[in-house]
Amino acid sequence: MIMKRLIYITFILASCLMSAQGDISELEYYFNTDPGVGNGTSIAIDPNAEVLNQNFNIPTTGLPSGNHKLFVRAVKDDGSIGYYYSQSFSIRNANATLNTANIDGFEYYFNTDPGIGNATQLSVAEAEDVNQSFNIPTTSLGTGNHKLFIRTKNSDGTYSAYDNVTFSIMHAPAVFNTSNITAAEYYFNTDPGVGNALTIAIPNGELLNENLAFISNTLTQGSYRAFLRVKNADDVWSMYDRVSFSVVSLADVNTADINSMEYFFDTDPGVGMGNQINLTDTEIVNQNLAIPTTGLTTGSHRLLVRVGNTNGTYSLYTHTVIAVNTPAFFNNASIVAAEYFIDIDPGLGNGTQIATSGDSIDENLVIATSGSLAMGDHYVYVRVQNSDGTWSLLEKQHFEIEDTLSITSEIISEISIYPNPTQSILNFKLPNDTIIEHVELIDMNGKRIFHSTEALSTMDLSNVSNGVYLLQLKTNIGELSKRIVKQ
Repeated sequence: MIMKRLIYITFILASCLMSAQGDISELEYYFNTDPGVGNGTSIAIDPNAEVLNQNFNIPTTGLPSGNHKLFVRAVKDDGSIGYYYSQSFSIRNANATLNTANIDGFEYYFNTDPGIGNATQLSVAEAEDVNQSFNIPTTSLGTGNHKLFIRTKNSDGTYSAYDNVTFSIMHAPAVFNTSNITAAEYYFNTDPGVGNALTIAIPNGELLNENLAFISNTLTQGSYRAFLRVKNADDVWSMYDRVSFSVVSLADVNTADINSMEYFFDTDPGVGMGNQINLTDTEIVNQNLAIPTTGLTTGSHRLLVRVGNTNGTYSLYTHTVIAVNTPAFFNNASIVAAEYFIDIDPGLGNGTQIATSGDSIDENLVIATSGSLAMGDHYVYVRVQNSDGTWSLLEKQHFEIEDTLSITSEIISEISIYPNPTQSILNFKLPNDTIIEHVELIDMNGKRIFHSTEALSTMDLSNVSNGVYLLQLKTNIGELSKRIVKQ
């Protein structure tokens, strides 16, 4: 879309950035060139979020006129890096006349740019914003991978930068793929050709859902992208998936004791210039530290800590995101009640009661799981109420109900729900003579957002917000609860 003036880029970052469980501890962004993991510009977020679904305003001040690319990536609390999100955009000269013309057309092309104005035209009613679907024919394209490019035109004849998407054309007549995955291969940076990459052993099956070890010891230091694709029993290869990573040199083995520690907030004052913490010489530091936050403004901050050894060498820093709130934010009333529920919220005060009292709860809770729970994924939620009648936010914990050694559980375990993650349509593949009797979709606050008593074979999630959900199926054989991701 041609913007009348570009000041901020606003986007939604959801669970598509992440590929494994764990809370997101921070986000960072950069423009055009990767400065290295941890060296981008930090974005303030809720440090305890498992899934982010919110808007961020990213300033573009300082960028020259022209085309640019924004990259955003997430760092989880276990230190792992999520896939980056990227978006192309343009900066117009600040002295240029602001674009007040409406959009009056689109053009698209496949693979190769024929030149601005020479692509296939799409007509639209003139408007400031266009939000509609287009049917773009692919009949002229051959079998294989292709790229679709599209750009807008406004009423003064100016074209925007293009947007693009990669897709694949399969041989006609197209059929659904019911063959199992039988092989996988990976490569770094440059595609050697289908079937010519490094093979990796995988178990044959309908789905591939496990950790894979890529050998990177032949790579020099620097940034790389790893690509993975799989082949099925029909000898058909998938499109690739990819992840970015960095190779750094191995540090010398450190045998010196730790004798100092320092911390700082947000901005590095320089090695040895942080706030010092007294330590005795030791090989390992494993202790709780009380770090004052006096003087910090309300909002999100980064706490960074590093240690020094008796050789005068400092480590890399470790960090965490914290939130500073005003005194009015904190509730000093004692806890008078607590309750829990599993999967679906029955309403405040209607959960299963937990005996407790005092200013805090710091104890192990034994929560019984009923034999009536469906096989698969579940969440248990706990909340407390204080003496002024206020209920806390929910704390949740994921758990699984394992299948039992029975014919029924074997049949239920054969139910396939795909693709997961999905952008719109979920497909249900059931064993013979198995019929869906009831479907429920539950969000991460325990709210039931969809239910049906029809014998569904698919489910459209295009109008559901991005995030993690529980999908619960009741069949004539038994029940299954499955965690799914909408992205």
